[in-house]
Amino acid sequence: MLLSLSKLGDESIKRLEYFDLLTNLFYFKAIYDPKGTEFIVFSQCPFDSLQNCITDKTEFEALENHVHLIEHVTKEEFNKLAPIAKNLGQALLNALKFNYPNKSFVVYVTIDLHDSLIIRFHQKWEGEEPYYPADFNSSAILKIIMLEA
Repeated sequence: MLLSLSKLGDESIKRLEYFDLLTNLFYFKAIYDPKGTEFIVFSQCPFDSLQNCITDKTEFEALENHVHLIEHVTKEEFNKLAPIAKNLGQALLNALKFNYPNKSFVVYVTIDLHDSLIIRFHQKWEGEEPYYPADFNSSAILKIIMLEA
């Protein structure tokens, strides 16, 4: 087994809580700023609306829509996680497109050796650069999987 669901990083987590975390990746809500700009966020996002206008929409969504799935990625796990991470990222992208077919999204899954596996997403905003540069090259200690539709 690639990781123990009863122990992730330094803190214990119950298996049911971990599966709850995973399934919540597929529930979203829309929130709006005062100008009426629609942001898509995970349903657990603490905001129901925004009091101020957001100047960097990409950064706002990418930071609000990120979840740490595994802490302290080991060398043994690092390469084995890439295909799993890609499948999970594709599932998230499919769920976003199903719920918001007229919007375009970018999903990232980052695997950082000795750090974390993180999944995040944002909409493609006109006139804004993606959260991670498209020409970013993965390295021996950091993989970034980017999926878009």
